[in-house]
Amino acid sequence: MVTTHFAIPSMFSQNDADAVMFVLQDLPCIHVADVNLEQRSAWAEHTRFISPEEIASALEEAGYLAAICAS
Repeated sequence: MVTTHFAIPSMFSQNDADAVMFVLQDLPCIHVADVNLEQRSAWAEHTRFISPEEIASALEEAGYLAAICAS
């Protein structure tokens, strides 16, 4: 498993955090994910069958610009 962290600067409310979490949970190959509203960030533990860029793209399609954070 790979863990990828994302900065999500447009996540301001609990509704935003819930929407981001929904996107992450709905994607295939994601084992565990969590959102930190206070830090405007999220992380996902996933297999190599989905790339961090694909996850970020799904978040962007949902209206949340997501930057992949360096580990």
